[in-house]
Amino acid sequence: MLNNNSYNIVSALSEKSKALQLYDTYVQDAQEAGSEECVQLFQQLKQQDEQAVEQLKQHVQMLAQQGRF
Repeated sequence: MLNNNSYNIVSALSEKSKALQLYDTYVQDAQEAGSEECVQLFQQLKQQDEQAVEQLKQHVQMLAQQGRF
């Protein structure tokens, strides 16, 4: 069983990963609607979530190496 901290990290990683899968659809929908502002927004949010996913993955690795996962 995961402790609360580990569970929270894994949950956040899962949610951010799910969001990454959806952003391409959001961008496509915004393009079809002719909304360049929304295209840019969703691309920016995707980039931020990509960075968050990398940070979370690194944190999981660190916890695992320390035996705290």
